[in-house]
Amino acid sequence: MTENLPPYQMPDQHGKVQGVAAKKVNKLLSDLNIKADIQVMPWARAYKIAVNEPGTLIFSIVRTPAREDLFHWLGVLMSTKTYLISLRKRSDIKVERLSDLLNYRVGVKRDDVVFQYLQSKGMLDTIVVLPETFVTVKMLLKGRADIIAASPIHLDYMCEKIGCKRSDFRFLFELDELSNDFYLAANRQTSADIILLLQQKLAEQN
Repeated sequence: MTENLPPYQMPDQHGKVQGVAAKKVNKLLSDLNIKADIQVMPWARAYKIAVNEPGTLIFSIVRTPAREDLFHWLGVLMSTKTYLISLRKRSDIKVERLSDLLNYRVGVKRDDVVFQYLQSKGMLDTIVVLPETFVTVKMLLKGRADIIAASPIHLDYMCEKIGCKRSDFRFLFELDELSNDFYLAANRQTSADIILLLQQKLAEQN
């Protein structure tokens, strides 16, 4: 079970699940000769099925205290770090602490996790609110925003779509509270032998 979350996992035009996390899951299952039907659906539904139906796996899921006893945690698929990013040519931009953002125009997607995080820190005064993530990169490239937030993986994915490259940008400051590990997890009723096999093989891949 999974959700549509580019570039980590997303269905292609034929319904096959692609993406950097899905690739690792597909390889893991293939190496163990496990035939599986990866289904993409809204997160709430995928989560409910994985909790309740034996023999199901779920990704990419963040490991939290509230979820700890609901799954067998098989291993980390991807580590995501969220950074504040500027254009490399903007050597005038310096961010050593979050409050420094008040000196710049920060492009964020409306109501996403970065928007909510900066809002909770009282940092909305200089935010440029945009409709979606691709627009934040375009605004940065056009000089209509000074800083955006993104993970390196997501930045690479967006650049592939709009024609930029990671070297165009400078990573200024990590937003530690928005960095997470994405796991592969299994229903609690999965047999111990299968759990051990999956954990060992995933550890070898990593």
